[in-house]
Amino acid sequence: MRTINISLIPFLNTKPFYYGIKHFKKLKNFNISYDVPSVCAQKVLSGTTDIGLVPSAVIPFLKGYQIITDTCIGSNGNVKSVILVSQSPMKLLKTIYL
Repeated sequence: MRTINISLIPFLNTKPFYYGIKHFKKLKNFNISYDVPSVCAQKVLSGTTDIGLVPSAVIPFLKGYQIITDTCIGSNGNVKSVILVSQSPMKLLKTIYL
C-alpha cells in the first residue's frame, strides 16, 4: 500500500481537518508535513504531495484536481488573524484580491 503525502497549514483553524485525517479509518499509510500556505500550494502544484490544504486562489492553476470535501476555513464575522498591509496609503488602492 502506497504512502499518501499530505501537506497541512499549521494553524489552529486547521486542527479539525487534521483530526479528520487522523481518525479516518480507511486512511492508514500517510505522512503529514506542516507548511506555510505558499509552500503547501507549491507542493500540490509540483505534485510532491498528494493532498494539500491550499488557498482557494491556487485552484485555477491546478490540473486534474479534485475537491474532496465541501468544507473550508472561513468566517461570518471579523477575524484578527488577517492583516492587510500596503506600502501605499489605503485610500489609493483600487483593487484588493481575496
